[in-house]
Amino acid sequence: MTAIPSISPAEAVRLRMLRLGLWDPRPVTPEQVVSGLVAMQAQEFPYALWSVAQRISPADRPNAADMGVAYDLGSILRTHVMRPTWHFLAPGDARWMLTLTAQRVLGVSRIYFERAGLDAPTLVRVTDAFAAAVADGRHRTRGELRAALSAIGIALDGNGFVYALMFAELQRVLISGVTIGKQRSYAAFDERVPPTFVDGATSYDHENALAALASRYAATRGPVSVKDMSAWSGLTQADCRRGLEVALERAPGSLERIELEGVECWMTPTDAGADAAASVPASPRVDLLHGYDEYVMSYLETRGIIQHPDFSAPGTPDSLLHAALLDGRVVATWKHTLARSSASVELRAITPLAASVRPEIDRAVAEYGRYLGVPTALSA
Repeated sequence: MTAIPSISPAEAVRLRMLRLGLWDPRPVTPEQVVSGLVAMQAQEFPYALWSVAQRISPADRPNAADMGVAYDLGSILRTHVMRPTWHFLAPGDARWMLTLTAQRVLGVSRIYFERAGLDAPTLVRVTDAFAAAVADGRHRTRGELRAALSAIGIALDGNGFVYALMFAELQRVLISGVTIGKQRSYAAFDERVPPTFVDGATSYDHENALAALASRYAATRGPVSVKDMSAWSGLTQADCRRGLEVALERAPGSLERIELEGVECWMTPTDAGADAAASVPASPRVDLLHGYDEYVMSYLETRGIIQHPDFSAPGTPDSLLHAALLDGRVVATWKHTLARSSASVELRAITPLAASVRPEIDRAVAEYGRYLGVPTALSA
């Protein structure tokens, strides 16, 4: 049996940073960023918007206010689609992705629905009430949707109401709407999402969806293993393996098998010309990532390569959620604090950082401040 070629962790880090758009970002739109990555995990909403923006070339990068406009216009949508958790989707991907993943998410969530008193008849009534509330182009806040349930005699506690909203999202009844005041709202799914599936098809094809997901996942995150894809998507390993098989059947040579630290992985073949032309930042390079960035959350079996070689785990859990990278590896955690006309970034190293890295930290903080639109400095 022919041995498969191997790739070093350092090269895998380089390819992932480039293909995920964190290095050498392109002049693209927020919708193109999200569509290119199929889905982007989107808890911690303000940081999640930054995660999209930082993948756009600096000359074209939208600021935080611009990203809010893109969200309100529906260029990017936010819903529960995998595992389950919040994700951004492009409008053209929402219908087929939810059709592909909803049953798996519902299966995982069923016990939580039951504990919240959401039996099948109640879920039907709840979903019908939500659908009526957002009919005719109306966008409704959570408070307004809760009032719609009260009007038909349904009172749910906090968790029950959240699960009811998630169920309606998975049923393709609700999806993210405009911002109303400071509150995010929900809109009718069919208002914000085109009526097509993979590649503009008018009907759903399961194998097409599996192949589309597998090929786009491997192209933007490779090298990746089947277990990585299963953990990321929430689909079974059998479905993930089938998706890779169908993608290769339909486009022979579009993916190659490669070994990373003894794990069989898949990725799009390296292109000597394109890869050589890609701009890899000079070392040291610091990147401030959303804690749920796809660079962190797209992997399980092969996630360990993103830890810095000198990493030593902190003695107590870190209260700073977000990830700071040095040359593509996690070396610190961070968060921002916003004031009326300024911001500060608190950063906590989880491995010793050389003094020579400080100017690069300051550069990354200033870059983030330009996105926020206010002077931003590293806190003492």
